[in-house]
Amino acid sequence: MRKPESKGLDRIMISLRLKKAQTGLTRDQAMAAWPVCNPSLVTHESEDGLVAVELPRRKDWVGNALGFLFFVPDSKPVQLDEVGSFVWKLCDGEHTVNEIGVALATEYKLNRREVDVSLTQYLQTLGKRGMVAFAIPREMAEEAGLTGTATYPETDLVQPETPEADEAPDAKESPG
Repeated sequence: MRKPESKGLDRIMISLRLKKAQTGLTRDQAMAAWPVCNPSLVTHESEDGLVAVELPRRKDWVGNALGFLFFVPDSKPVQLDEVGSFVWKLCDGEHTVNEIGVALATEYKLNRREVDVSLTQYLQTLGKRGMVAFAIPREMAEEAGLTGTATYPETDLVQPETPEADEAPDAKESPG
């Protein structure tokens, strides 16, 4: 825990540009976010419940150049394993990261702390690659100093923007 007098020192260091201002969500705020699968991705579920996600080829100049020079398919299937598929199905905008962690720990009888670490890393990876987004309440985003957010007009939620994927994720990704 941070000492109260260090906040003043932090402000001075930030104003002198000796330290960057920390913007972002706290752990509790991040755990309260609702992960949502990218609706533009095509998914397939096998009979045994495993999910395959079709990731489209990059549409920027690099992707177009590589597609022209080499045979690069329009999409790449990514097969999620059992745990990854379980998490993917819960990324519906109705379950928070915390609720998904509880469900994972219960379903697979895992230590909750280990689940939280693996789950947050997995969701961050999916987010960076544009496979999921995270909805948070508008006041939480403003409090965290997040800029460049997409807003949902019919709700009071915002979506922090994530950078476009540079490459497709490896097959068989999962949080565990």
